[in-house]
Amino acid sequence: MVETRDIDYNRIILAFLIATLFFSIGILLGYIVRMTLQENTITLQDKLKNDILDFETISLMQLTYPCNALILDRSSEKLDSIGNMITVLESKKGKYDSVVLELKKSYSILELRHFLLIKDRNEKCSNNYTAILYFYSNLKECKDSVDKVSFILSYLRNKESNIRVYSFDMNLDSDIISIFKKEYGLDGCYGVILNGKKIPGLIGDSSYLEQFIK
Repeated sequence: MVETRDIDYNRIILAFLIATLFFSIGILLGYIVRMTLQENTITLQDKLKNDILDFETISLMQLTYPCNALILDRSSEKLDSIGNMITVLESKKGKYDSVVLELKKSYSILELRHFLLIKDRNEKCSNNYTAILYFYSNLKECKDSVDKVSFILSYLRNKESNIRVYSFDMNLDSDIISIFKKEYGLDGCYGVILNGKKIPGLIGDSSYLEQFIK
């Protein structure tokens, strides 16, 4: 004779309620995290827009106060801040997010304006800044070489106070990028333009670039 066991419905109901509770907590935590990230992203985007306006205003002051060192310092700090915020936003929303790409287009315009400001100061204010235009690709197969060159350029910029590096996403759908690519024959994973001239060959270390700066 087969022995039968009584089904403990209380335990089944309790297990079901516990599982439901944990499932609900998981959904709630996911919602809170998602909303927090969304709120932080919106705040970051608003700050970016304000900083872009600040940068444009500071740049216009150059027309009234040429060769003013404070104006250049403030515009440089603002440009760096905007670049860092876009990097953070890119890490949150992804490299191909439409908002990120549009902000990078605006940032490219700001970089070009700052580059022209540096060039103008070298000519009119007896400054001696070295301007490096760095074009990089976000394609997966380019990651290793782009990371390496980015590290080298960051090292040089931190080493020499008179070096400015302007980074441009080579894959952006932008008239500015298109003009530069055609002007300097840019293709592949990256391209480096130093004081108006394209650096030939592959960049292996900082000393390779330093010989062109000197």
